[in-house]
Amino acid sequence: MLCLATRFFFIARYLDSCDSIDFALGLQDYDLSRFQPHFPGYPVYISISRLFFKVFHDDVWALAMPGVLFGSLTIFPLSLLAKHLFSEKVAIVTALFYLLNPLCWLQSERPTSDTMGLFFVIVSACLLCYASTTAYKGCIFWGSLALGLGLGIRISNFPFIAVWAVSLFYVATRKVPREIKALSPGLLGLTIGIIAWLFPQIGYVGWRPFWQNGFSFSRGHFTDWGGSVITFGGLDRIICLAKSIWTYGLGGWWYDSSVLRSIPSAIIAISLFWFLKYCHTNRRVRFFGVYVVPYLLWVILGQNVANPRHMLPIIPMLLMMLAYGLCKACERSRKGVSQIFILIMIVSMAVTSFRLVNKYHQEVPAPVQIIQWIERRFNPLSLRIYCSDEKRFFDYYAPQWDVRKVRDMTEVQTDLLSSVWKPQNILMVHSGRETRQFSTTRPPKVTFRGDPYTDSTRDELLLYILSGF
Repeated sequence: MLCLATRFFFIARYLDSCDSIDFALGLQDYDLSRFQPHFPGYPVYISISRLFFKVFHDDVWALAMPGVLFGSLTIFPLSLLAKHLFSEKVAIVTALFYLLNPLCWLQSERPTSDTMGLFFVIVSACLLCYASTTAYKGCIFWGSLALGLGLGIRISNFPFIAVWAVSLFYVATRKVPREIKALSPGLLGLTIGIIAWLFPQIGYVGWRPFWQNGFSFSRGHFTDWGGSVITFGGLDRIICLAKSIWTYGLGGWWYDSSVLRSIPSAIIAISLFWFLKYCHTNRRVRFFGVYVVPYLLWVILGQNVANPRHMLPIIPMLLMMLAYGLCKACERSRKGVSQIFILIMIVSMAVTSFRLVNKYHQEVPAPVQIIQWIERRFNPLSLRIYCSDEKRFFDYYAPQWDVRKVRDMTEVQTDLLSSVWKPQNILMVHSGRETRQFSTTRPPKVTFRGDPYTDSTRDELLLYILSGF
């Protein structure tokens, strides 16, 4: 209940990313070809959000409430998993860390599918972990079913099929012959979970359009705008990955953060050392490896590592590792020190997270700030705006405006020269990382800074006036 309350009272007030805009447009007009939302359509998440829309009649609340609800419920399977792997003390500390973790708390407030997807991943991992030791067919079936349904919430969680496959392999190769029969519930559960959303999705969209959208989106994701290792690599990618996990995920210190964060950072480092020291190579370590490594490899190769939300699925496991290290040190004649460390971690997480979610709840996302700023100063009837990814925000918040998506300054010039009629006011909006593509001798009229924890507003947005071009 405390977890639910902390999430509910700081819920988002605006759509804050291109994905959330896609979801909101999809609530009203579901169309994969127009990225409403993008492939594969997130059918389970959209279906649950539509139920909340019937209650709240508001896009933001409809899309954020699944995260609030399922983000709070995640504390149950996470605690059970920690108790099964370690002990009840570790489960309690893990639950407290999850409750107050900055990334887990913030993502539960946002109108995205990540937190709801995390719930199904943790439920699946918990049940499959139980099945590996008990071979109980019910755990195998329901854990597999949860994973299959979870793929309809976030298809990018597919690397956790490794947990499912290794668990079933472990059960099937145990010495008791009857446990081989446990494979069929696992295969059945995963198949039913996937079919439950995939077949209705294909029936609604159509076989050919569905696969065409899938190939087109996959190609664009890996080779153009998805932030994969093909389009964004080198040292900058490594730095973004480290910062997303260490700073945004665990609340560790970075050069641009407060020096006070160095205290919990030192405790995190010591706790991880204690975990490695006391947790010998056994089924628990193997489970962590099978859970974390495949997904982390997928993030490194195929995801945008600058988006902290992509690290969300591995954060609960890291919190469990910290909790085990501290609790184990408490048992090994370091009771006073470990208890002080736990208290400091709880207080520091609470302060950091409260400031973060309160700021997120109160402030307006940078793209929405730009729309509001333009609305106060210009007549939309005599206005044209050039932008890149920000066009999705204009499509939602100001669909009647003349907004055109361009990729660089050359396209802006080409469009202006080919226009029969030129409006009185011409504006251009782009992010700070796109300065090279949109280089101009004119200084920006105004700069809007966003929240680095969120996707589309993590970079500053620059607005230029090009009238008289």
